[in-house]
Amino acid sequence: MSVIQTQTWLYEFVNRCEEQIGGNSHFIQCETICVPLVEAFPKINPEELQYELLNHGLFDSIDWVTLGNTVIEMELHNIWGIVDHEYKLIRDLWNGPKIPIFIFPVKKVNVELIDRFPTKSGVAYKGALFLFLSAEVPIEEIKALLAHEYNHVCRLNYLGLSPEKIPLKDSLIIEGLGEYAVKDLYGEKWLAPWTNLYSFNDTAEIWAKYFIPSLNLVGIGNHGHFLYGNDRNPFPKWIGYYIGFQIVDSFEKKNGPFNNYELYCKSSEELIAGSSYYL
Repeated sequence: MSVIQTQTWLYEFVNRCEEQIGGNSHFIQCETICVPLVEAFPKINPEELQYELLNHGLFDSIDWVTLGNTVIEMELHNIWGIVDHEYKLIRDLWNGPKIPIFIFPVKKVNVELIDRFPTKSGVAYKGALFLFLSAEVPIEEIKALLAHEYNHVCRLNYLGLSPEKIPLKDSLIIEGLGEYAVKDLYGEKWLAPWTNLYSFNDTAEIWAKYFIPSLNLVGIGNHGHFLYGNDRNPFPKWIGYYIGFQIVDSFEKKNGPFNNYELYCKSSEELIAGSSYYL
């Protein structure tokens, strides 16, 4: 599998909305975008998948009026081709699994909300990957996002766990490995801002007091406040992402260098024990 040509789905969505003068655009989005995805997700119905993807950055169906122009711009920037080329490179580099990659326009946001809702987003599953992009996203940022999310796919396949059985320690390492892959491939310039939000001293007490006792907490639905923070103590924003990256980064500095895919084949316990955040 490789990058799916989702442009045809998007144009069909726009055409059906035009024919029905908008109609129920939410329903049309589900039929044209999510029903075809069921083949990759046979255990989830299209409505549930639509809800999931909207929460991760899929375009709002009410924006159908301008969506056609957005897709044309994305095609002019060769976004599908760029992702396909880069995916093949990193899949070979990491000896990763073959998966379908689905690209859709990202949800539009108000300028004042950009800090909360980025202009690009992605979500990875064991058997598929989604990228939500705008036509204006620089190529380097697209590559960095793809590397981060595809590394998640590699790690999830290595773990072989369902989302309900993934412990917090693995959620931290999944995010840490994903962003370390960006650093390894493209350099520190393209790292996410949250990798430099804090220092070890800022987070050591939080790690010891709150994270260590919860490392075996299972279910990714229970990990949100540990990963994203809650804008108040004891979990400042992006705290788990920061700690996860620093665990992997410090492990590599202390014990590396490693070949391209060696890190994602190490257990979370080994990575934590050999990092600055040892237990």
